[in-house]
Amino acid sequence: MSESFIAALKVVCPMMILMTIGWLCRVKGVISRPAMKEYDRVIFRVFMPLLLFKNIYEMDFSGGLAYKDMVFAAVCMLVIFALCLDLPRYLTDDPKKYSVIGQAVVRCNYIIFGVTVSEALYGEGNIGAVVMLSVLVVPAINIFSAVILEVGRSGKASTGKLLLAVLKNPMIIGAIFAFVFKGFDIPIPAPVWSVIRSIANSTTTISFLSLGVGLDMAGSVSDRKLLLWGIFLRMAVVPLVFMPLAIVAGFRGQSLCAMMVVFAAPSAVASYPMAVAMGADGKLAGQLVCTTTVISVLTIFLWTFTLKSLGLM
Repeated sequence: MSESFIAALKVVCPMMILMTIGWLCRVKGVISRPAMKEYDRVIFRVFMPLLLFKNIYEMDFSGGLAYKDMVFAAVCMLVIFALCLDLPRYLTDDPKKYSVIGQAVVRCNYIIFGVTVSEALYGEGNIGAVVMLSVLVVPAINIFSAVILEVGRSGKASTGKLLLAVLKNPMIIGAIFAFVFKGFDIPIPAPVWSVIRSIANSTTTISFLSLGVGLDMAGSVSDRKLLLWGIFLRMAVVPLVFMPLAIVAGFRGQSLCAMMVVFAAPSAVASYPMAVAMGADGKLAGQLVCTTTVISVLTIFLWTFTLKSLGLM
C-alpha cells in the first residue's frame, strides 16, 4: 500500500510543484498571462513537436506496433467522439458553447501528461507504450476536435479543410518527420541531435510552468453549469466508463498507463487557441482547460494509486 502511495505521489508531485511555481510567477508579476501565451505558441509549434519527434525517433519498432492497444483506443475514442458530437447539444442550444464542451471531452492533454506520468512510473526513456499510442491519439484528437468545432460553427465539416488543418498541425508534422527519418534510417548530426534532445527534455517542465501561469480559478464562474458538465464528462464519466473496460480487456503495465492518460488526462491546452480560431467560446474553453488541469492532479493520483495497489500498473 505504501509503495503504491509513493508511486502515485511521484506522478503528481512534479506536476503540482511546477504548476504552483508557474502560478506564483504570475501572481508575483514575474510573467503575465498574455506574455505566457506567446511562449505557449512556441511550446505548441516547436517544443512539443520536437518532443514527439525525439520519442518516436528513439523508439525500437523491431517488436512491431501495439495493434491491440491501438484498436482498443481507436474504438473507445470513436465512441467518445460520437457522443461529443451530439450529447453537448442537450446542455445548451448555443453551438459556440456545446462545441467547446465536445472538444474539451475528446481532446486530452496526451503528450505532456503521457510522458510525465509514464516516466515517473517507469523511468526516463521507458515510455514506449505511450509513444506508440501517440501515433494514433495525436492525429485522432486533432481530427475529432476540428470536426466538432467546425460542425458547431457551420453545421457541417468540409473534408478538405479538415485534412488541411490536420496536416498543418505541428504535432502531426513532427510525427511525420520522425517516421520518415526513422523509416529511412536518416542519421542526425550529433550537434543537431543535442539541440533536439535539449529542447525535447525541457518540454514537460516549461509546459507545466505554463499551465500554472494560466491558472485562474477566480475566473471560472461564467457558464458555471456548462463548466461543471464539461468537467464531469471529461474527468469522471470518460475514465469511469473506459478504464474498467481497458482492465477487462487485459491491459496491464505501461499499456494500461497509456490508456489512463487517454481517458483521465485533462483537456489539452491547445483546446483554447483552437476554439478561438474557429469562432467558438474561447473563455469557456480556457476555463475547462484550467479546471480540469487542477482536478487532474487529484484524479490521476487516485487512478495511479488504485491501479498500483491492485497490481495492474
